[in-house]
Amino acid sequence: MSFKNKKGFTLVELLSVIVILSVVVLIATNAVLPMMSSAKKQVLATEANVMIKQIYELYAEDGETGSKCYSYKDLMDSGKVDKNDDSYTGSFLIKVTDDGKYEYKIWLSNGKNMINGKAPDVTEKDVEDSSEEASTVCNNEE
Repeated sequence: MSFKNKKGFTLVELLSVIVILSVVVLIATNAVLPMMSSAKKQVLATEANVMIKQIYELYAEDGETGSKCYSYKDLMDSGKVDKNDDSYTGSFLIKVTDDGKYEYKIWLSNGKNMINGKAPDVTEKDVEDSSEEASTVCNNEE
């Protein structure tokens, strides 16, 4: 049996291409994963900044005058935020200072990242890698 057309790739050439593609995928994966982690932290920081504004509105509607701690569940139950993700836990503290100003602190976790007692204007740098829940933290701060 003889072949007239011997065009094609050898096994060594095919294996070489597979090895090269594997190395490229490995390098690309190592470059993309940190960017994904950074993006998730930015999302959590942005969501926290939106939620603190909604908490202030809830505080004003409740007619509160002193310090008050709200849970993530309180915020969801108020209907002020549409996102109701079971992986999220958190607390929001509004504290009235002696001079009548408001201080805010945020504890918020999405199951992978956590904001731990930060003031508003949360940035990606304020978000930690943590699988802890943040549901009742601010009760100790009042």
